[in-house]
Amino acid sequence: MHKLSTLAKTLVAFTVGLGVASAMSSAHAVSLVPQQEGEVGLTNITCLGGSVTCLDTTSMDYTVTSLAYDFDGLNPQYGLSRLFVDNRNTANDWGFGIKFKTLDAGTNPPLNEYWLRPVAYLADGTPAEGGQLEVGKFLFQFKQAVSEVTLDFLDVEDANFSGILAVNGNPFTQLLPAGSNNGIQSLTLNNVSSFVVQLGKPGPNSKFKKTGDGVNLQVSVPEPASTLGLGALAVVGMFGLRQRKKSVPAA
Repeated sequence: MHKLSTLAKTLVAFTVGLGVASAMSSAHAVSLVPQQEGEVGLTNITCLGGSVTCLDTTSMDYTVTSLAYDFDGLNPQYGLSRLFVDNRNTANDWGFGIKFKTLDAGTNPPLNEYWLRPVAYLADGTPAEGGQLEVGKFLFQFKQAVSEVTLDFLDVEDANFSGILAVNGNPFTQLLPAGSNNGIQSLTLNNVSSFVVQLGKPGPNSKFKKTGDGVNLQVSVPEPASTLGLGALAVVGMFGLRQRKKSVPAA
């Protein structure tokens, strides 16, 4: 019998990885979202300050960097996005042109949950739509590699834009289809030291011409969060996709 082709070997490895991940999925997940409202401290952007609490993720063994994006392929219309933690139970007027309502015009997380909420900035340095445009691209880097990371995307309604763009420094694109209003779609990665995630899509190229498609994010790992040496991260072992029913009624 001829030796297995590279593709066949890859498919076999994927199948084994999928089985392992399915067994691990029953483990209790631990959220990596700080359980406090405020601004996530980014490696390349200073927190706003004032009444806004700066949340340090290094104590949770990961860092976040805001990345530039150019949605129309022309001159960038937007600057680097900031990242906040928001709970819909409370309205927040953070100042600096950023104000969150308890009931947003578009994206509304379930009550009593903390979500990462991107805030898009225009090229002139002002927050887009008063901080209501939940769009951004971010690099998450872990101090130690984690065996499994699950990303929950809230309110993806514009297809093929929100999702993963890279894993462990390598291009690895998996973009999500359009889902229901306030629905949750999830991606699971194995053996991860870093990933690049893209959230939302602004108008006028979006499905929502005036506002764009705003998307929030939760990140979680199994408990206890097991780790692997960096030498084991040459290949992403498994990539899974599932969709859950929407958690709250359409706004």
